[in-house]
Amino acid sequence: SSGINAEYGYEYSKIIGEVNTLIQNNDKSVIPAWRRDRIRDHISGIKAKLDKAKIESEKGLATENAAEIASLIAKNKDAPIIIEVLKTKGTSKGISEGLKTMRKKAPETAAVIFAVNDDDVFFHCLVPKKLSSGMSLRADEWLATFSGLLSAKCGGKDLYAQGSG
Repeated sequence: SSGINAEYGYEYSKIIGEVNTLIQNNDKSVIPAWRRDRIRDHISGIKAKLDKAKIESEKGLATENAAEIASLIAKNKDAPIIIEVLKTKGTSKGISEGLKTMRKKAPETAAVIFAVNDDDVFFHCLVPKKLSSGMSLRADEWLATFSGLLSAKCGGKDLYAQGSG
């Protein structure tokens, strides 16, 4: 998504949508099966390259997200709750890595972290065990209170939940 978009000005989801349409149209075409198979294999190879490019482009974003969350932890070390939208483009993996750090460095802090990229919004919630049991604050329920506003899906458990849309 981001790397492809940044480099060439295209949105990953639109490109993949077009590739999937090509595959469907090819499957319905009235041509010999061997030719249809060859075309499908070629298009699938292109799709695999696009997927690989997206994954590579998101590796840097995940590192940036984790670093930004580490900075948030440093600034708000004693805060009981952090709710933040990352300034960098986001990935679910980046937020997850950052919250792993938060779990270690700020174990008493509850957090909801949002990140937006070209295609989606990602959000993760971390609730310390003390808050979950003592104040009945559950990560999955916390995210459910606003995920509908974002037309997003979410799920998780008492201590950790995530969503996207």
